[in-house]
Amino acid sequence: MIAQGEIYLVDFAKKYNSEFGKVRPAVILQNNFLNRSLDVSKYQSVLVVPLSTQDIQTEYKIEISPRDNLKEKSFIVANWLCTLDLKRIQADKGIITKLSSDELQELKAKICDLI
Repeated sequence: MIAQGEIYLVDFAKKYNSEFGKVRPAVILQNNFLNRSLDVSKYQSVLVVPLSTQDIQTEYKIEISPRDNLKEKSFIVANWLCTLDLKRIQADKGIITKLSSDELQELKAKICDLI
């Protein structure tokens, strides 16, 4: 089961205009109540936030240092929120890393600033 704050490889498919694309790490943002229900849900969608190794010029990013299976300094780009099908998450390849409580709270705060 995936859990909020975990980072996995996600297949965002082909890039379209200014959208992000390709297989890249993403943070599971969806809450764990919904994550636990995915197996029985008709619609298996998951809310994620992609990471980029490029220092995107936005105030809505959080720098993540390399650790565990995250090999490069990366940036969580909070204004790139995305809902996608569970099958796009490559959970079978294992978790890359997990956000600390402070990092997850910072991400949630940046997302609250967006709305």
